[in-house]
Amino acid sequence: MDKSPGHVSERMMQRFFRLELSRRDTAWLVRHLLSRCPQCLEVALQVGQYEGFIPTGKGEFQSASASHDPASYAEVFLGLLRGGEGDVMRLARERLQGMGLLAELEKHPLKQRLSLVRDDPRFHHWGLFDRMLVKYLDYSRNDPQAGIDLVYLALGVLETLPQDRYKKELIEDFRASAFSALGNAKRLGGFFEEAKAAIQAAWESLEDGTGDPLEEANLLSLEATLHRDLGQFDRSAALLDRAIRIYKEIGDDNRYARILIQQADAFGHAEPAKGIELLQDALSLLDAAQEPRLELCARHNLAWFLNDAGQSNEALAFLEMTRPLYCVFTDSWTQLRLHWLEARIARSLGDLIESEAIFQKVAAEFEKRDIHHELTLVSIDLAETYSTQGKLDAAVKLAADFQPVLASWGMHAEGQAMWMLFHKSLAEHAAMKATVETAAFRGIAHYFHHAWHRPMRFESTKPS
Repeated sequence: MDKSPGHVSERMMQRFFRLELSRRDTAWLVRHLLSRCPQCLEVALQVGQYEGFIPTGKGEFQSASASHDPASYAEVFLGLLRGGEGDVMRLARERLQGMGLLAELEKHPLKQRLSLVRDDPRFHHWGLFDRMLVKYLDYSRNDPQAGIDLVYLALGVLETLPQDRYKKELIEDFRASAFSALGNAKRLGGFFEEAKAAIQAAWESLEDGTGDPLEEANLLSLEATLHRDLGQFDRSAALLDRAIRIYKEIGDDNRYARILIQQADAFGHAEPAKGIELLQDALSLLDAAQEPRLELCARHNLAWFLNDAGQSNEALAFLEMTRPLYCVFTDSWTQLRLHWLEARIARSLGDLIESEAIFQKVAAEFEKRDIHHELTLVSIDLAETYSTQGKLDAAVKLAADFQPVLASWGMHAEGQAMWMLFHKSLAEHAAMKATVETAAFRGIAHYFHHAWHRPMRFESTKPS
């Protein structure tokens, strides 16, 4: 891309006015200038005058050369440049209206909402569509099917948008965003084949869209998450690398940081040092004021991996620095993950009785909320804490009691076999009153972290 880092060069701006830029570079340039970067706006005005686009006495732009096509992208851009602030305010107002429209829809039973969207022109509104794609994740956290239903409703809104107001290519971008959200909602609900189909539909819509690189990068990120859940880590890493290249090109540091956090989560549980490095890079890029929850996620995971890497004092210090941010997000999910981290650090520092009590409390809360994956992982932590205190019989009982629970959740046969091996090994060590190595617990936790949904090939976790 022909630009200096973070700013538009005169050469790039000249190529833009001459319609010589690629579609991706054009999209980046327009997005960057509409962010009102003073340095680049000055370059745009200078080069625009030189290339024959000059301001009239009324403050409007017109071409000084009859050879320019009046419908060219350059003239459209200059109109946007002049009215960029107004466009931002218009979108902000539409989003505000969308919030009100969604709140109104939520008053009606689910079965009535689609007919309301189809029949009432007030709901034929981009702001409503946009709000639904923002809110579906909140729905999904409590009820995956509710998130799926909301995205389907958003697709219904999309079909009602006035065709004369939005270009076909822009509608395809909207459709790609909706199918991306549907794929993610299906993934969260455990419907992996349907998630794949939705993501494929998103790619097809994107091909007919405006070529917005952000849409492409966001879709790459979502698809990478799906492959991660399926245990296909090489494929996931390749997709994330492609997304990173795009975010670097367009200068979007926050989204670049998000991908680094995603990579750290994928690899840091097996390689804490790699996770630490990725998260440190992410935090150096992240604008915390814009993304406070993302900053908390990065800080939480960094403390987690520092502890896993044997740097427990550093993990505790970092946790203390982060506590004010935990106080901002008081939802139960965030607080449970905080207590889980506290228990792991306490165990590493030798505070075993306190650690055991916290693990028991966290496990009980996960069980009450039917959060199966996290309950399995925290149960492994609790078993390790029992073992470290010499309470091998308690660890064996926990493993034995958990076996039918896994089966009742529909755990795949390989996962059940892995747990049986884990239980058998604990029982053997208890009979011999032998120490169980930490690596045994790390191994079974790694397996269930990465192979929760689909089996994977893995070396035995039998304790040595």
